[in-house]
Order: sequence, then structure tokens, then C-alpha cells
Amino acid sequence: MFFLNKLILNISSLKFAISLLIFIAFSSGIGTFIPQGMAKKDYIESYKNNPILGFIDGDKILLLELDHIYTSKWFLISLFLLCISLAASSFRKQIPTLKASLKWIDYDQIEKFNNLQLAYKWPDNEGEEPISNANEILKSQGWEILRKENRLLARKGVIGRVGPILVHTGLIILLIGSAYGNFTRNTLEEYLVPNESINLINDVSKEKFSLKLKNFNIQREDDGLPKQFTSNLEIYSNESNEKIKKQAEVNHPLRYKGLTIYQADWAIASIILEINKINYQFALKPVPEIGNQIWGVVVELGEDMKKNYLLTIDNENGPVKIFDIDDFSEKDIYLNEKEIKINFSNVKLIKIIPSSGLIIKSDPSIPIIYSSFILIILGATLSLIPTKRIWILNDNSSKNYYMGGLCNKNLSGFESEFNQLSEKIRLTN
Repeated sequence: MFFLNKLILNISSLKFAISLLIFIAFSSGIGTFIPQGMAKKDYIESYKNNPILGFIDGDKILLLELDHIYTSKWFLISLFLLCISLAASSFRKQIPTLKASLKWIDYDQIEKFNNLQLAYKWPDNEGEEPISNANEILKSQGWEILRKENRLLARKGVIGRVGPILVHTGLIILLIGSAYGNFTRNTLEEYLVPNESINLINDVSKEKFSLKLKNFNIQREDDGLPKQFTSNLEIYSNESNEKIKKQAEVNHPLRYKGLTIYQADWAIASIILEINKINYQFALKPVPEIGNQIWGVVVELGEDMKKNYLLTIDNENGPVKIFDIDDFSEKDIYLNEKEIKINFSNVKLIKIIPSSGLIIKSDPSIPIIYSSFILIILGATLSLIPTKRIWILNDNSSKNYYMGGLCNKNLSGFESEFNQLSEKIRLTN
């Protein structure tokens, strides 16, 4: 029994909870440093020659479950222990404190006033009724009153004691929701060209609907760098025949019935060239060997002596650069301009087709997490409310009135309020 009590005491301590929070924060930092969810062979190959800190290679990453930290056994155990610590702290400290605050503490002896933070006394003059005056004054200012034969008890701000309990409850719900989300969260990344659509299903409601990209725009700075990406989307629900149009931008995701759609990236999907009066559409792929965000394709041009040419493009407005594979000489073609001759082939750029990179997330834990934030904010707000108590005693033996006060926070502010109340109560006839 002694061991159990000591264990509960240690688990519910602030030092233990802070240690767990530091450990969880450090682990989350590792999760942002080490890519999560890759194939096992990718970890072995990536960290074979460049181990972390010189000794943590791919095999150790897999052994320590650093490839899926947020669903690893040790990370979930740390979340569970933190939940237990917060719950134990609430049951051991916060709930008893709340219960004690709800009980009336009766000060019926002069000696008790001597131990209070704030105390004041004045002589009992006939004709004055300080207790009745105090009853009216304190009630008008929102104090809860309990009046007895020769004394008065008043309290205010007891609801502030609920704040820490709500904060702990919110944190527990947040931890549970986060762990639940790690197992139930689904992410889909898609590149769509204008007028292309995909079929989706909500994992929670099982509602089927289609997502269509109507158009995609890229806003650029004066120097040509991308400023904002905007996707105009059309969502059609198969269940309700509902069709709505919404917009997704970088840092402004679209939310629809449990799904969140992020504007994440962009690309050049394809180009349409007119070659010798015939239109051809060429799908493009990234060419990282040349640079970041450069897409290209190898095209064969010519009539009798055909040759391969590398076509590249780095933005949605062009131009398309055409490189001779042999000597790497370059020619540029622009949208809707005159055709140019390359190896006896007449080439004209008809259209550049960009694609919008969308990330579609389904996370059933979001309502749980939002609810936890509401509880935490509400609890933190209530925790700022001080719990104040005032006692007034008419002592017949000494022919004096005694008034005392107690407050759990912001004592200097309460002292000013207490002095004003005592002066008002004493002087009011």
C-alpha cells in the first residue's frame, strides 16, 4: 500500500509531467528531422553511408521505431503515462481543492482573524448594522453570502477552481485524440489538370463524392517568383446531389464534411506542340539534374534523319527550351508565336497545361482535438479568476466588529478591494 501511494504521488507530480512533456517534444522533433513512413529499404539505403550522429544507421532507425515515431509503442506509452499523470494530479490535488472551495469555512472566533492575510476591526457603535450593510453591498457586487446569527461569510470566484480541472481534461482529450488521429488519419496527394476529377469517399460518413479542378492560377511577384497558388474546385456529392464550388489556396485549405484539402504544390503536366501541322500532347516529368521545378521530355524531330531533342519548361507561361542532344544548342519557342524549324520539322507551341498539387486529408480526430482546445482555453481563462473569501464577526465580549479576507491570487488587487469594502461597510448606516 505504501509503495502504491508513493507511485501515485510520483506520477501525479509536476516534475514527472514536465519530464514527459520534454520527452514528447524531443521525440516529435526527431519525427520532423527523420522522414516518417518511408519503405524500410529506403532508410537502410539513405543512412548506410551517412548515419545520424555517426552511428544511427537505417537498421537502428527501424529497430528504435524512428521511422514511425507517432505510432511507435514507446511514444504511445509516453502519451498514456502523461494522461495518467494529469488524471492523477486532478484527482489528488485539483478535485479536493474544488471540493474544499465549495465548503463554507466559518470563522466564529477572534483568534482565526489574526491568521488571515487581511484583517480589520472597528468598535461596535450602537445603531450601526455592519453585517446587514455588508450583506446588501456584497450581494450587489456578485458575492455569494451565508449569514449567521452574529457573523457573515462571503465568497466569490469559486468557479476559478474548475479551471485547472478543465485544462487537465482538455490535455487528456488532446493526447487521446492525437493518438487516435495517428492511426486513423489518411492522406492522399494528387496532381490534377483543369477539368480533371477524382472520386473520393469520406472514411467517417462513407459519403461518396467527386472533386473536380475547374481551373488553376499562379500569381507571381514582379521578379517572376511564385506568390500564390489557387485552385478553383467543384465538389459533387453522390448522396445528396449537392454541387458546390470552393477555392483552395496556400495557407487557406478547403474543408468539406470531414475532409481537408490543401493547396500544396504545382507542376507542368504537359504541353501541346504542333509539329508539321499535326498536334501532339507530350506528358512532362521533373528533370532534377537541370534544376528545381524544371519539367521536360525527349522528343524525336526530323523527317528523314530524325534526332532526339530535350524539351524543358520551368513555368506556366513558357518558353519551351529545345536542346539538341548532340551539341546542347538551344532554341526557344513561345506560346502562340510563329513556328520555328528544327531539323526540317516545323514546330509551334500551342498550349501549356499546368497541374495543381492537392493534399487531401481525412482525420476523424479533428472534432476531438478541437473540443480539447476549447476545454483548454476555457479552463485557462477560468484559472485566471481569483477565489476570494470575506468574513465578518460581531464579537459581543470585546464589543468589536472583525472583518477578514483571503485570496488565492492577485493579493495586492484584492487588498485594495478589501479596504474599499471594509470602509464602505463600516461607514454605511
